[in-house]
This record gives sequence, structure tokens and C-alpha cells, in this order.
Amino acid sequence: MSSFQSNSRNTTSKDDSLISNPLWMSLYTLSTASLAVNSNTVAGVPATNNPRPIRGMGDNAEYWVNAIGEPFTFKFPATIDLEGQFDRTGPYFNLPRTGLDLGALKKMRGQFELRQLENQGSETFPEEAIKCSSAAIDLLNVLHGEAQEARNALLSKKAIVPRDTPFWREYKEGEKTRFSVVVSTDVLVQDLPDPTRSSIPRLRRCDIGRGVAMQGGTNGNSAGEGGSPPGGDGQNSGAVDEKDLLSYLPDPLGRYAGLITQFGLQQTKVVAPNICDGGGNLIRPGEYRTKLATGDIVMVECQLKLWTISGRRDGNPEERSGSRRYQVMLKGMKVLPDLAIAAKALADYTRDPKGKRKATEEPDEDHERKKSLEGELSDEEECEGEEEQENVREDFNGNAMQLSKD
Repeated sequence: MSSFQSNSRNTTSKDDSLISNPLWMSLYTLSTASLAVNSNTVAGVPATNNPRPIRGMGDNAEYWVNAIGEPFTFKFPATIDLEGQFDRTGPYFNLPRTGLDLGALKKMRGQFELRQLENQGSETFPEEAIKCSSAAIDLLNVLHGEAQEARNALLSKKAIVPRDTPFWREYKEGEKTRFSVVVSTDVLVQDLPDPTRSSIPRLRRCDIGRGVAMQGGTNGNSAGEGGSPPGGDGQNSGAVDEKDLLSYLPDPLGRYAGLITQFGLQQTKVVAPNICDGGGNLIRPGEYRTKLATGDIVMVECQLKLWTISGRRDGNPEERSGSRRYQVMLKGMKVLPDLAIAAKALADYTRDPKGKRKATEEPDEDHERKKSLEGELSDEEECEGEEEQENVREDFNGNAMQLSKD
């Protein structure tokens, strides 16, 4: 998969990095943590009977699983591209440009284009992070190839191989070839009313002559038999944060407004995926375009699944053969630097287990001679050490506060 990799990378090791760099520390910590992709990750994904359906997942897709039959979950660092051809981060996400209805709204998802992490100009990242990002791309290539080979082997010699959409996208943009991994969120809107149900309330014999209106009931809602507003919880609707409502999403063309009015979706909630900024604050779907930017470095947690779509009997030969869609599902995303990780890493680096300052430079000869004579630091030297450590901490905190503001 060499065509997907950069030709050269300038990486730095942990020892010669600037330990006060929050981004560097976050990348190093997360890229060496559990679930981060490395060259051995694929060993935990059985090559046989993968992917396969999982009972209780609520769909007909096949999932890649680990050795104990659980959905295979992995993490890797990447760079966001909100300007990519396959980005669907707002305001209408992956909704069709025409024909918006409840059926389409039920399938609404966010979709991000991610690019492999590479060094940017004079800024270099941990070698472990560069390798983790590269290994994730290789992993997707391997799993896609294995699944294709296994399924194509079951076809007859005269059968047309189904068209497949891999985990990645590669396309021309001018003279430049762009490569990205496309990750999709879970559905953003849940608990919508069933569009096949009538909005006219069902009357009983005792209702005859009591003035119960057939034009959607007395509340003006498209009420079902329970009488609660569709798309929301009638008992807890007053406690819903307005930022979590469908009506809070940016709606420059008024497309949401029409559905909200037609189907009484005033209390319909948008389920925010687990996407957070560096301070751990949730970024809601309506904020993706204001709180995220192209070039942001993120750590993503993903799962993989395969959709096999049956062919059309009345279509052309290619359509009759069906298709396969390989999908990377986004389970979590964290914008870096992670300030909590960076703060802990700094504390671990500048203090030893007893709370003493670690030496970050070669020891002073006078200091070493005095230490050997006295056996311990003087009170004055203790104060100087604490003051120097405090200066380092203040400098780091200043950088962290500035990053969080940006």
C-alpha cells in the first residue's frame, strides 16, 4: 500500500521532543495506549468468518469482530478535512438535496473525511503517532482485501463481481490526487414518528358526538394513540436543552423547519456523537462547522462493517450483480491536544515519584559537589528548584489556555 503513504517523514523520538508541547505529548500518549493501531493489531482480528452479522446490532450489516466475537474497535490519529468531496458535516449532513422526508431524516448521519497524519513543515510529531496513523490505513486495506477475496471466491466464473465502495476514497481534485478515510457517525435523530401511521387520531365509540377533532387532535400535533408529541418525550420535554433539539441545527434553506411544522417535531432531539474538544467539552452536530476546522488533528475510535446490497432484477448487468459498501463507523473523536493528558504528562516528566524535580539538563558541577558534601539540598536550593518548576508549569498552562481559547 505504498501509494497511500508519504514519501518521507521527519519524526522525533520522545527523548528529543519538546516535552512542554501539549500536542506532541497527547499524540505520543494516545498512539501508544490500548486500542491504538500497530503492526500487531491485525493479529487480533480473525481472518476467517469475518465480517459477520452480530445479533442485537439492529441492522443487517456484517461486522468485523475480534477474537472473542466482540465488534473490533481501534484508534488512530488523523487530520480532519472539512473541505473534502465526501465531507458531510453540515448543515444538512448526508441528507438528499431534494425530497426530504421523515424516512430520510431517520437515516441522517454526519460524515468526516480524515487524512493520514503527517509532519507539517517544521512541526514534527512523535514517530509512534506517525506509525499508528499509517498502520491504520494499511489495516483497512488488508481487511478490505481479505473480505473481497473471500466473497469473490464464492461467485461463479461467469458472475459479474459486485461493485464495491472501500473504506477509503481516492479522487482527483484538479491535478492533485486526494486520498482520505471516510468515517460515519451513528444516526443523529432518533424516536421519530412512523411516517406510515396516520396523523388522524383513532376514535372509539364513546368519542362519537364529543367533539374530538379529526384534524390531528386538539393539540395540533400529529399525535399517536398515546397523545405525546412525536419525536419527543412528553413528560421530560421541558428539561431538554434547546441546543439538543432538531430546531437548533443551522437551517439556511428552511428544510428542517418544514418537517418540524408538518410533523410536530418541536421536541425532537439530536443525539450528539461522542466528539469532544481538547478540554473534553462535547461538540454538538450543529457546531461542527464552527468548532472544527480543516487541519485539526484528532484521535478517532472506530468500528468496521460491511453492507451487502442485493442487485436489481430489472437493472443492467452491473446493477443486477449488487454492490458492497465498506463502512468505518465513528464511535468517538477527540480534538488534540488533550489538555488533561498534556498536564499529566508534564507533571510526570517534571517530578519523580517522591515529588522531587527531575533533572532536565546536565547537572551543575558545583551543585553535584555541594550535594555530595551535604548529602541533601539546602533550603535555598530547594526554593530555587521549586521556583523553576513553577515557571515551567506556568509556561505550559499559558500555552494550554491559549490552545483552549483558539
